[in-house]
Amino acid sequence: MRTRTGRVSNWLLAGAMVVGCGDDGRGETTAGVTAPTGITGASGATNVTGVTGATETGGETTEAGTDGTATGVDPSGDPTTNPTTQPTGGAGCSEDADCPEGQHCGDWSSVCLPAGGCLFDGDCEGGQTCTDGMCEIGGECGAQEFELTQVVPNVMIVLDRSGSMEGDVQDSDKNRWEVAKDAINKLVTSFNEEIRFGLVTYSACVGNGCSAGTIVVPLADLNGGAIQQFLSDKGNGYLCDSGDPETSTGNTLKALVGEPQVQDPTRANAVLLITDGDESGDCQGTTNGPAAAADLFAQAISVRTYAVGFADGILGSLAEIATNGGTGMPYNANNPASLEAALDAIAGAVVSCTFELDTVPDDPNEIYVFFEDMVPGVPNDPNNGWTYDPNTNTVTFHGTACEALKAGQVVDVDVVFGCDVPIPG
Repeated sequence: MRTRTGRVSNWLLAGAMVVGCGDDGRGETTAGVTAPTGITGASGATNVTGVTGATETGGETTEAGTDGTATGVDPSGDPTTNPTTQPTGGAGCSEDADCPEGQHCGDWSSVCLPAGGCLFDGDCEGGQTCTDGMCEIGGECGAQEFELTQVVPNVMIVLDRSGSMEGDVQDSDKNRWEVAKDAINKLVTSFNEEIRFGLVTYSACVGNGCSAGTIVVPLADLNGGAIQQFLSDKGNGYLCDSGDPETSTGNTLKALVGEPQVQDPTRANAVLLITDGDESGDCQGTTNGPAAAADLFAQAISVRTYAVGFADGILGSLAEIATNGGTGMPYNANNPASLEAALDAIAGAVVSCTFELDTVPDDPNEIYVFFEDMVPGVPNDPNNGWTYDPNTNTVTFHGTACEALKAGQVVDVDVVFGCDVPIPG
């Protein structure tokens, strides 16, 4: 499966899924085989000495060759005399220190082998098979094509449209509303394929003020264009200027509790709040921003709230909103550059490291994951590796593994499962 270089975008990864491999022979009984020393000569296992007696494989007994031609057991468990499918080997060994520089001791064959070389599947790391004398991810073990698709999160942008958004902005000749629109346009363009965006503006500017905001652009895939189009003709006249309290942050967040668009059980759900001030005191009746953020986060399908204060000195209430909303600390922005940086940082934190498999593995205990074909693979670890969720048939990367994907440090991801490949040890 390959992603494009740079920040991972449109993580539709295609690769090889490996299912139903054959046995590597560890469960079989071998009699009369001494250390296969002296494997020399071109193309690998020729002129093998020290192999005597009989090898019992799959209930059949096969006499080992004594004429100088290697008779072994290939990864399928059948005898083979094919000298072209094995690497050039060396003397028998019990550990890597017994082998010349640049070679290692095969875990199963106990023969000195070149880097990546093997005689049997058991010489390879977990998730690999021995193919033509080399360890390969999946090998020829019934491989079939599949798709690994990123599960993109939902992010509902909640944008303050109170009259104070007409205020000045440092380092800009535009007002807060115009700068906020520019920053949102850049955000939804940059992350259009990685995040499902929607847009709420508040207050609704109806009645005597304090009305909850409304969803003006519903959540959808590839929604950047729709949000840009909505904002394109919303100038200063769109701001609430009723003279009544209009910064109804708590009421607006409370209205999103139970909202079906951010109650998707198959993906992460979040709210991105952008405001230039504390909510109006007159609007804090039955709820307020911190309490509503706590209610969103406490739902069975949790919704996190990210808070951005687009003015100086308003972090007090936003700090409570971010803390209660499960995101820690708010972001403070007082000029165009800092607002864009805040939105970019939040989007980077939200971008998913969860991928859905299009085929259900027969045995979830035999899943192997590799970055850039490197062995050993990524560990099955909820802190800095990956976990599998059988309920959603998804693989989620955590910690350093997730960060490597987000940073674009990983281009090739391989998920191998269903193979009867042992973990050396």
